[in-house]
Amino acid sequence: MAAQYDIWAVNPTSDDDYFRASATIASSGNIALLANEVGQYGTGYQVSITSNGADSDKTFTITGVQVGSTGYSGVATETVTGPSASVVYSTNYYTRVNSISISAASTGGIKIGFGGDLAFPRTRIKGLLYIATGTAGSIVFTAKPNNTTLLKVFTPADNTANDVMIPPEGILTTKSGNNDFATLTLEQVSKVTVLCG
Repeated sequence: MAAQYDIWAVNPTSDDDYFRASATIASSGNIALLANEVGQYGTGYQVSITSNGADSDKTFTITGVQVGSTGYSGVATETVTGPSASVVYSTNYYTRVNSISISAASTGGIKIGFGGDLAFPRTRIKGLLYIATGTAGSIVFTAKPNNTTLLKVFTPADNTANDVMIPPEGILTTKSGNNDFATLTLEQVSKVTVLCG
C-alpha cells in the first residue's frame, strides 16, 4: 500500500556561531554570514547574538523568512538591540536568514547563531521519541501567536527512551498556515525526535 503523505523527522538543536564565528566587526553595514538556511522542512529558531563586550548601543537588523510564512515570500525585517557581555535573541523565528547588518562597529567579539524553542510551520505531529531526565518534566507544543497549548506530554523521572502514541491523523500545528506557527518547549527532557507529516 502506498504512503498517504511524506513523514519527516526533526531534532531540536542550537548553535551559537552558526551564522558567524566570534570576531569584532570593523564598521556598520552587512555582516558576512557563514550560512542562510536555519531549519529543515520550514522549521526554525530565533537568531542569537552574543557579544563579549559592551554592544548594547548597537542595533542589528535581521532580514529573513519567518517560520509559518507563505513560502519564501514572507520576508520580515526585525531590529534587535545588541547585547552587553551576554546574548540576546530575535523576537521572530526564522527558517532562513537573508542578511544581518549592524549599526556601528562592535566593541567586543560578536558571534551569531540560533537557539531557543524549535518552531514548526503548518504540519501534523505524528509521533514523539524522547529521553527524559532523572526529574519529571514535559514536552509542550504551543500555537503562536495566540499561545494555545496544542499538546502537553508529561515525562516521567527516568533516563530511558520513551515514545508517545498520537492518533493516526496527527495533531495539526496551525489553523491557517499563513504567518502562524507552533513552538516546541522542553522541560527536563534531554533529547527528542518529532515525527511530522
